[in-house]
Amino acid sequence: MTDLDEPTSAILRAVRLIRAHSRVVTLEDNLATDLSIVVHIDAGLNNRWRAVGASPNGVRAIEPVTFRFSRHYPADMPDVALRADFDRSHPHLVPGPLTEPPRPCYIDGSPLDLIRLRGPQGLVTQLADWLEKAAATELINPTQGWEPVRRDRFDDFVEADAQALRELIDADGGGAFFFAPFTVISDRELRCYCCHLIERIPLRPDIAPTLSDRYGQIGIGVAVWPRRNFIADRYQPETVTNVSELFERAKTLGLFDSLRTNLGLLQRRLQAAPVKTPVVISVVLLVRRPLDLIGQTSPIEILPYVIEIHGADELSPSSLHPVRLAAHRDTLSPKLLSKISGAAMEDIARWTLLGAGSVGSKLALHLAREGKAPSAIVDNGFLSPHNFARHGLLPRSRFETLNDAKAHALRDAIALMGQTTTSYFTDMLWLGAAADEDQRNKVWPRGTRFLVDATGSPAVTDVLCLPEVIKTRPRAVETSLFGKGRVAYLAVEGDMANPNLQDLAAEAYRLFSGTKALEQTVFPSDGDLISIGQGCSTLTARMSDATLSAPVCAMAMKLSYLLREESCNAYGEIVIGEIAEDLLGQAWQHHKVDPLVILAGENNATPFVRMSRRVVQIIDQTISSYQDVETGGVLVGRFNETTNSFQVVDVIPAPPDSQFKVDLFLLGIKGLTDVLQGYIARSHGTLYPVGTWHNHLADSAASRTDLATGVQLAFGQTFPAVLIIRTPDRFHGLVTEAIGDEAETAKVTVSTISERAG
Repeated sequence: MTDLDEPTSAILRAVRLIRAHSRVVTLEDNLATDLSIVVHIDAGLNNRWRAVGASPNGVRAIEPVTFRFSRHYPADMPDVALRADFDRSHPHLVPGPLTEPPRPCYIDGSPLDLIRLRGPQGLVTQLADWLEKAAATELINPTQGWEPVRRDRFDDFVEADAQALRELIDADGGGAFFFAPFTVISDRELRCYCCHLIERIPLRPDIAPTLSDRYGQIGIGVAVWPRRNFIADRYQPETVTNVSELFERAKTLGLFDSLRTNLGLLQRRLQAAPVKTPVVISVVLLVRRPLDLIGQTSPIEILPYVIEIHGADELSPSSLHPVRLAAHRDTLSPKLLSKISGAAMEDIARWTLLGAGSVGSKLALHLAREGKAPSAIVDNGFLSPHNFARHGLLPRSRFETLNDAKAHALRDAIALMGQTTTSYFTDMLWLGAAADEDQRNKVWPRGTRFLVDATGSPAVTDVLCLPEVIKTRPRAVETSLFGKGRVAYLAVEGDMANPNLQDLAAEAYRLFSGTKALEQTVFPSDGDLISIGQGCSTLTARMSDATLSAPVCAMAMKLSYLLREESCNAYGEIVIGEIAEDLLGQAWQHHKVDPLVILAGENNATPFVRMSRRVVQIIDQTISSYQDVETGGVLVGRFNETTNSFQVVDVIPAPPDSQFKVDLFLLGIKGLTDVLQGYIARSHGTLYPVGTWHNHLADSAASRTDLATGVQLAFGQTFPAVLIIRTPDRFHGLVTEAIGDEAETAKVTVSTISERAG
């Protein structure tokens, strides 16, 4: 024994701690021989079993367990082995050859972590607990499910759709063949196969030469399953090393006849295989267990093997040709991604993405990784070098992707995750403003739950809110980032687009201007933009990929919830996220936006007035505070030329010099200009006065005074003016507009508006 093999102080300390454990009866010290000790552990048998010295399944009252240390302990775990004749039919045994003693799988995780956290005594505690459960046949807990066979020592993989394999099983037992191409990774010490069960195939007589000519290899998979009445309810360790042992294993699992029949047919077909063509066979045993497997919803266990053969006879039941254990890997599919993400497949709804830029691509890929990829993507941009500073996609060879359209590139990336997306290289403004209904329905076909606008373009928002577009499209969601990515915005329309995206945007501007922190962050200076390229260049916001990605993850989660819900809320939503400059903190606000009160004229030429419920509440509260007289104030919001509509989101109270009478309200002027200018400054011009409101004590039409006020308002601004009248029963009013350049010759159009449903 060399000095390097002598027990270190760490090993001696571990032995002292193990000897002191309350469940250790005796300890044999073989450190001087091979750095091992034999620890005799009390297995915790009940008195009746203890009297006879063992449990009915052979666990002794005192079990010898061998600990073999290495000189690297505690960086290395001691090897733990049971006695050589310990019953190998127990679950939670590490696979190994019969020539070596069985080894218990005593922890679900890393044994090294166990030593770090609980020391050598914690190791003994785990082993004593394992022995006690083994004696009581409780290593498999029926409430948790069936413990899969331990198959730790393998280098190969068989990739197949688990659900598709399980759906093959019928009452009669049988088998199926698959086209199973394979790849091989090989070096001096390792040879690794990965076989892909792609599609089910008939095993025609010419299958071998056909695959050889087409692919330069022969890769075939065969899956076999038992009759419905056979349940493999006895736990067995994995011991298969050759074809003969594979057949023996199949016999204990009720699969011998199916395996012999199908491998026999495969043997005959492979007689025609070209001599030098590599042949790899994937064998998958589908085993029916008495319980669902742990963590799964099926009692069918999948046991794959890989056999590289050089002659068909090597598949006969008596063959000693080597068999390689393989791990099953599920195919990349929406089902798998959805399961790993914790979402049920049946909850997934269709959605369309507008905009495949930085935000849109990341939203699409986050949801694709949950199995919820968009069903359609619309974008008319190309991927440029600067895009990859923040885009969700990685660059490919520029020779492969010259003029790579963003929509098509994102579609291709999603396809690699087993999902189908249709991409449209289409101008979204044209789609909204000029396309016909059939063209739009291709982008958001029937059954689409949401249209997600990730363009960050107010112009796209406007065309999506055109009346003829709203009638044909699904509910819309808008996502955007402000202030170098420091503020995130997500808006969800209400039912029947009430509120719509324009309404929500105007309401968001009010919220942004309501707090100093949001105002300063959201409304950027010119320094936030940088130009890319020369000539017809692009302006893009200056922010890092990490900054952009931080809030997009949260927005993707919100979209995931929306797609998962069976029904949508009737109201609209605004979600605003404030992101710390160092990205180490996020604060999110959620604002419910109830359906608006909409006032319209006799035809669509008259601007619509879309008034928030908050404004309605302020008006009604103001009226209730003035008994038996008229009152009023100034309406604040926006006028949108594209949709010919007002969004009214706030009210400024009447100045103190206003006149409040039974049959008259006159808006005063004291301090009003300063108040209005201050409001415009806080909102950076996104909100401004659009008209006035006042009430009538009875349900009466607009008076001459109202008409004169409306004309005065029309001459005072360059866009239409609105005058709202609140009566006890309804809202109505006037929309006036001055037509002409010169005040002396200009004419004023006056249109009446009234409240309507929806």
